[in-house]
Amino acid sequence: MGNSPVLLSIEQIRKELPTTWEVITADAVPKIVRVYKLSQYLDGIKVITALANIANDMDHHPEILLSYSSVRVELYTHSLNGLSSFDLQFAISAENLLGNL
Repeated sequence: MGNSPVLLSIEQIRKELPTTWEVITADAVPKIVRVYKLSQYLDGIKVITALANIANDMDHHPEILLSYSSVRVELYTHSLNGLSSFDLQFAISAENLLGNL
């Protein structure tokens, strides 16, 4: 992305976050999460590839967990120990690309 992430409040994130994503708190750190429900394992591989391309383009990398029928994506900005503009932009980009799943 070329610039630095800007720390955002949970309220700011919720205001613009796609409704398919949720805000959670884990280990006292706010994170945003989306679970893609899928019918086949290889569909999960396709979702991960699409997410990896977004991550590579943004140089912002989420935690991704693949199971047989789902892909779980978890985002927060490690350097800020919270949610940032990068997390929100990643979620919006993922939703624009994969929102029909």
